[in-house]
Amino acid sequence: MVQITNTTQLSTFSIIKSIILSNATFAAKFKGSNILEFEPKLKSQSFCGFPYIVVNIPDLDDIEEYLGDKVRHKEFEVEITMVMEYIAKDNYASYASNLITVLDSSDSTLKANGYNLVKVTADGTPDLQTVQSKELVVGSFSLLLQGEVAV
Repeated sequence: MVQITNTTQLSTFSIIKSIILSNATFAAKFKGSNILEFEPKLKSQSFCGFPYIVVNIPDLDDIEEYLGDKVRHKEFEVEITMVMEYIAKDNYASYASNLITVLDSSDSTLKANGYNLVKVTADGTPDLQTVQSKELVVGSFSLLLQGEVAV
């Protein structure tokens, strides 16, 4: 198995983004600029519009060597948020289902980067929120990964 390094952990966003964009539905609707690492400012000139997906990479905790270990088993939780305008709420269920399917079938890509896919879950029902006078549908997903981290 490939060991996970700090560089691999930093590229988790790129790995997840390429997995999502490998699906034709997401590639058509969510351009590369609509899959983000940080929550955008909606009034910013650089804001690309709705819908968008935010992929929060796991924390890069330092792992101390313990009794001569060279690698340590670790779990990573990637939080994914999908945000759509309220008028497109009817499409949310199909996008959510498609996102879970795409991530669930990405085991070979994740393994090539040192991660084992544990599970993908939708975190409850989508929330209706008003942000800066925009009505939005916001859904959260969790991608639980694990792997051997070089100490």
